[in-house]
Amino acid sequence: MKVKRFVAQNLQFAIQQVKAEMGEDAIILDTKRRKRGGLLGFFGREVVEVTAGLPELPRSRLHPVTPGVPLPLEKREGAMLTEVRKELDEIKKMVAGLANRYPARGENEGDLFAAYHLLAAFNNLLVQNEVTVDNAAELVKKVITILPEEDLHDYGQIKECLEKIIAADLEVISPIDGSEQQVMALVGPTGVGKTTTIAKLAAKYALMQNREVVLITADTFRIAAVEQLRRYAEIIDVPLEVVLEGKELESALKRHRNKNLVLIDTAGRSQHNIVQLSELRNILSPSVQIKTLLVLSLTTKHRDLLGITEKFQRVNYDALLFTKLDETTSYGSIYNMVKSTRKPLTYVTTGQNVPDDIEVAVPETIAKLILGDN
Repeated sequence: MKVKRFVAQNLQFAIQQVKAEMGEDAIILDTKRRKRGGLLGFFGREVVEVTAGLPELPRSRLHPVTPGVPLPLEKREGAMLTEVRKELDEIKKMVAGLANRYPARGENEGDLFAAYHLLAAFNNLLVQNEVTVDNAAELVKKVITILPEEDLHDYGQIKECLEKIIAADLEVISPIDGSEQQVMALVGPTGVGKTTTIAKLAAKYALMQNREVVLITADTFRIAAVEQLRRYAEIIDVPLEVVLEGKELESALKRHRNKNLVLIDTAGRSQHNIVQLSELRNILSPSVQIKTLLVLSLTTKHRDLLGITEKFQRVNYDALLFTKLDETTSYGSIYNMVKSTRKPLTYVTTGQNVPDDIEVAVPETIAKLILGDN
């Protein structure tokens, strides 16, 4: 990586220097403020020092590397199939128990067999839509305990019951309501769409609801992110502040204490980098209360989502926001993450259009999506 240090009177000019010399692909490695000139440390003027790097051509393009051998697909699918069969056996036992629950009705073996296969089909549908095996089985078992046995042969009754159960499990909050000032920060891994989502929220509330909005970005790691948000701020006609640390964020919040809504963009952080997560937590620790939303892409694998939601607990997030619903046909991860984190949902995004492709999550709609109603 080619690394160079740039010094300017403020962060904006420093970034312009980086872009001019290293281009849009440059990565900000470090930013700091220091005194320059003066006498014995006194009377110097404050400048911003930015260290930037330009990635070299990946080695894989020069010298092909033999990829590691992944776990055979048959073994991975076999392990899940074993889990599914185990849960289906439990469902079969529950269905068989219906005959004992209502012996006077004389539920015959053929009816029980039909009920079991219909319930098993719904269980498999949930798993195919990436609801975990345990969660899918739990949902189907709830249906068995709620519906009368004659409705367990009815596709429509089972589907409607499942939709209601799923929707009831999905708590949704609207973090922006009321007339008092509200401060909201978006955090999450790289590539989930935080900056575009911030712009959508700013446009939605500034242009459509006439709120006084201010944008603050702490994402000085990527030049493109700052410039992208600056362009959005100019279009929407709202102020933009760039901060490097917690003290600067606190000062910015004080300057804009008369604004209705403050939206804070942050740099994408890997869930595996504990140092970066700790730095993020320190930035978001001013005296003003901040609602922190963890932004997750619905295209991320379940295992990675579990790691992200667990590791990002270091920043004390309050709720979940899902992006890229338009880039998948499997929506079960929304249910899985709400259940595992016990955090409410806020917004979902369904495309790149600003400000149209964002809305407050609707539990009933998500339930239908999980059950295959696209």
